[in-house]
Amino acid sequence: MDQTPHQKELERRSLAIEGALILLIGDLATRGVVSADEAEEALKLISGSCDFSAARASSAVTLVRQLRRLRRNDGSSAPGSSFFEQR
Repeated sequence: MDQTPHQKELERRSLAIEGALILLIGDLATRGVVSADEAEEALKLISGSCDFSAARASSAVTLVRQLRRLRRNDGSSAPGSSFFEQR
């Protein structure tokens, strides 16, 4: 089934937004703005949409799991969030 130019553009933009969200979630977790638990939950939602999305999010999921280990399995901590609250 051939896609119309409109459908192709819609798919292209959707993939771009998904990629940007994955990067944003990983960056926010790395900086401690969101906790590892919150980041992992958001990435699970993205990964659940299809296998391709799961493959794209896998590196961010790995990053969040490493962060959890670095924070001594405290997935609920967000050490950088207090910095942003003071401003």
